[in-house]
Amino acid sequence: MKYLLILALLLPFSVTAEREKIYIIGSELESKKHYSLVLYHYKNDVLRVNFTRNIFNPNQDSLYDIAVDSRDLYKVRKGDKIKLLESFRDGDIFKVKLLKKDSKRDYYFVETESLKNYILIEPKSSSS
Repeated sequence: MKYLLILALLLPFSVTAEREKIYIIGSELESKKHYSLVLYHYKNDVLRVNFTRNIFNPNQDSLYDIAVDSRDLYKVRKGDKIKLLESFRDGDIFKVKLLKKDSKRDYYFVETESLKNYILIEPKSSSS
């Protein structure tokens, strides 16, 4: 009976435990959503947003501290592809390249939290 009680208490934790994805530099990802995903032009903007989210309660966002000029954002469209170039802040922020011919910038920055809305593109193997 004790074992069933312990199992009943531990089961919800094991089911709801979120697996942390590990992103590898050089991986290519494709967006699966087209709303609320942005790429930042400047690393400082991402750092400020990330810092504010970690400090403040999510229900009490300080809009002044996390305000980013909309001209310094790229709004991601469904199907846009990115390539991870470099990692900052222990993997909290990535420098990415937008794999689009008419991209206005060489690279952008993205939060790791936003990468959950992307699908990993498997490298195409050449058939011999």
